[in-house]
Amino acid sequence: MRISSLVLMVLSVALGSCALEESNREQMVNLQEVKDDPAAQLQNLNAALENSKRDGSLYARRAVVLLQNGELEKALEDAEEAVRLTKNEPASLFVKAQVLRAMGKPEEALPLALTAERNSFQRSSLYVLLGELYLQRKEYKQAMAYILKAQELSPADEFAYYYKGRVQEATGDSLNAVRNYKLALEQAPNFMQPQRELAAILIDKGDHTAARPYLLKAMHKAPADAKLWYNRGLLYQAEQKRDSAMLAYDKAVSINDTLSDAHYRLGVHQLALGNNDEALGHLEKIYKVYRSDREYLVRLATAYERSGLNTKALSTCQRLLAVDPTATYVSRSISRLKYKIARPIPDSAAVRLQE
Repeated sequence: MRISSLVLMVLSVALGSCALEESNREQMVNLQEVKDDPAAQLQNLNAALENSKRDGSLYARRAVVLLQNGELEKALEDAEEAVRLTKNEPASLFVKAQVLRAMGKPEEALPLALTAERNSFQRSSLYVLLGELYLQRKEYKQAMAYILKAQELSPADEFAYYYKGRVQEATGDSLNAVRNYKLALEQAPNFMQPQRELAAILIDKGDHTAARPYLLKAMHKAPADAKLWYNRGLLYQAEQKRDSAMLAYDKAVSINDTLSDAHYRLGVHQLALGNNDEALGHLEKIYKVYRSDREYLVRLATAYERSGLNTKALSTCQRLLAVDPTATYVSRSISRLKYKIARPIPDSAAVRLQE
């Protein structure tokens, strides 16, 4: 969720109210109309807290500003103080849930958000947060239920459209996912995440021309997003620019070392170049993800055998045969590897044979 969504909540906390509009919709705020920049807001809140150190709403407001600034530990300290001083007032619980979510602690954020909901805190931003948290848990039915609640309160909420698309994409409904990503962008043309997801879907469908503007706009806004660099690599590959593609994949894993698809493509590339150690560096990292993929296991076994790691190559071939019993051709590799293990040859001879 973008940090800007949190600012919508700040104003309600500042007023010390959970009131809804007559239409029962959350009052949405155009951030361009907020006069104070984060630095000025922080300065004002610091001054206010010097005079009112028992005011929990001020701590909640400062927590949100600190969250905007990426100062997560400080934001959590203020959010916890807000919860303590307001005696678990739901708006404060919501602030703390938002901070925990940003810190990558969804399991701690979820019960706080649910408690805020049970205590009659009705905000589309809360329902979007709950939708996202259930999406992370892959509980798609529950996630969609909360997203629909958010849309009841704020039909034009770009976050609701975005996460609705995320749930639909996760459940295989890419057609409606694309529609909702586009609706999110109609509400907020500079919203990076729908651009990123649209680019990924379009690249996967082979519609590279349509994907390019979404991808480039998203990369301009988020140059350190690993998924964008991965998709940039896919686009380069489609354009037969292999070297550029590999540089993009390398950039992706330098940002997020758990990006398995990028590691796989880098591993295959290094294996084709004969750089077996480099190939293994990528392929071994993604074993848990690809351990049931036949082509992956073939390449991993090849890299092991070329590196003289025959025992690991044998184990990988046996795994491949277990995954695909019809891959009888692997039996020859297994026999060869067993022979190598039983009658090892000197390293110098092994090198000459490989050459």
